[in-house]
Amino acid sequence: MFPMQRHPGIAIAGLASLGAGVIHGGAIGLHAEHPQLARIFIVMTLLQIGWGLIMLMAPKVAAIPAGILINGAAVGGWLITRIAGISWVDGLEVRESPQWADSICAGLGVLAASAAIAALLIGPRSLPAPRLAYPALACMALVAPAMWNGSSHVHSHNATDAAAHDASGAHDHGSASVVAVSNVDGSVTETTVHAHSTDWPRAFDPAVGIDISGVDGVSAEQEARARKLIEDTLATLPKWANYDDAVAQGWISIGDEVTGFEHLVNRALIVDGKFLDPSAPESLVYAVNGSTKTLVSAMFMANLGVGIDDPQLTDFAGRLMQWHVHDNLCFRNNAQGRSVVAGVLNAKGECPPGSVLGGIGIAMVHVWIAAHPCGPFAALEGEGAGRAAVSDAERVDLCAHDHSTTSTAPATAVATTPAPTTTVPSFKDNGSARISLAGFPGVSAEQQARAEDLIYITRTVLPKFATVESAVANGYTSIQDSSTGVEHYVNWSYINDEHELDPNYPESLVYRVGPNGQRTLASAMYMLGDSYTLETVPDIGGTLTQWHIHNNLCYNQDPFIYGSARVVGVTSENGPCSFGIRLHPNPMIHVWLQPQACGPFAALEGVGAGQIKPGEQRLCDQVHSHG
Repeated sequence: MFPMQRHPGIAIAGLASLGAGVIHGGAIGLHAEHPQLARIFIVMTLLQIGWGLIMLMAPKVAAIPAGILINGAAVGGWLITRIAGISWVDGLEVRESPQWADSICAGLGVLAASAAIAALLIGPRSLPAPRLAYPALACMALVAPAMWNGSSHVHSHNATDAAAHDASGAHDHGSASVVAVSNVDGSVTETTVHAHSTDWPRAFDPAVGIDISGVDGVSAEQEARARKLIEDTLATLPKWANYDDAVAQGWISIGDEVTGFEHLVNRALIVDGKFLDPSAPESLVYAVNGSTKTLVSAMFMANLGVGIDDPQLTDFAGRLMQWHVHDNLCFRNNAQGRSVVAGVLNAKGECPPGSVLGGIGIAMVHVWIAAHPCGPFAALEGEGAGRAAVSDAERVDLCAHDHSTTSTAPATAVATTPAPTTTVPSFKDNGSARISLAGFPGVSAEQQARAEDLIYITRTVLPKFATVESAVANGYTSIQDSSTGVEHYVNWSYINDEHELDPNYPESLVYRVGPNGQRTLASAMYMLGDSYTLETVPDIGGTLTQWHIHNNLCYNQDPFIYGSARVVGVTSENGPCSFGIRLHPNPMIHVWLQPQACGPFAALEGVGAGQIKPGEQRLCDQVHSHG
């Protein structure tokens, strides 16, 4: 071969750039949940592959600096994300640990940029045509496993999954078992588990031991690992039983205590590389009962970039454990500059005003140290359950579907929160406008008639606000509590107007938040003016109707909507707000459009139930009242 004027190493630089671009291209689909990041990968793929082809087919001296910049930028971005994260790129907000695929990609980028720099410095030389067979094979040997490793967590399903689901996808509901469980709120329930043939999930109570044996499709090694994780968590986690101790050691609240559970997250532990380590739990979960916060669970997080179907996760405990992600949570900064949950994406994929999408899709799983009817690895309900790799009907960390039913049982333990002592009325609510409330003891004919009329007029008129758009058009604004599973829209001008219990002018509208952010009108929440107290509320339906107040919610001014307020925290009853202010405790009552387990006037659960008149027995308004 005759020597030709060539830049030494430029072909190697082209091959390396081409390989790095191919790896970037293979990762585009893995970042589809972060459009901004996916677009960056697309651009980088085109640039690296394009420059590599030019250097291999028709190298130009003028194009060499472009390759240095392209590959140098790729390597620089990789280094930043492994050191500190990039706050302005969705999906790269926090530091990530190096993985095989991205490390190989970065290495090829270093090689491409270094070879291009050397070629530019050395200049053209009389050289024979390059022989690229061996370098090409070496590049392929690096690129192929890197692409395979980088994509396996979204395309592979392990043997455990196959054992759990046959080709038809049919569910085998076998015998039912009934167990009594002391729940995290102190109440005791009977749980009837209609599980798959695997007999999982099972109610979990640390006081009576751990029963995870004999589950179909779960190996002895998986069972042993799961058992040890539960035992180690039970032994280690109580060191953070004191909420203030956890805060002092670096755990920070995400501001979701209004849901009845509060998550504290230690961001340093998210990127420490540890996996299912009870001595370093990424998140602690506390049950909130007024001013009392009780540690009930760890929420472990996988390493960044590990998908919920990755064998590292699914093989750990097989069907005993279901991982999930929260990729639809929106966050905002509170008055102290701390990032807190503001709600979830709506049907259009939009966050509430003043908030941004903060979920980065980290895989996570709970391990409970308190009794739970859905097992030791149960997820929370509603939005707290997140999104798994399977449908809700197939999940083994939930029992709020056809896998189980719960019913109140005689208490066998001292409850920390009194259970409802007044039963639900014995009428049949089929969701129609006109229903009968007859037969409830102590209710006069006049009270019955007034209550029935209020339901009728509400169910007849309220659907005019069926969409959030119609509510907003009529002056309603969200208090941004959608993370609870329901969202309240309030027209603040109606609270002290001349209208009372008028469905044409309801003070608040309640929408259920669906799995895709869709809002469905569920209830009116009538509020009385500032002149009323719980002692002076009008008698609508006697003991059929129970008014409540909220004297423990903290609000601040919505910076984007004049005259609107949003919930920013919760206190003990009549306690001071650490940020925001408490509003006047206006008496209020719900009227539901669809049947509720606790009746058409049921309050919400947990914090949503508010406070009732001193001395009254709480009606059935905390037993699955919103789903």
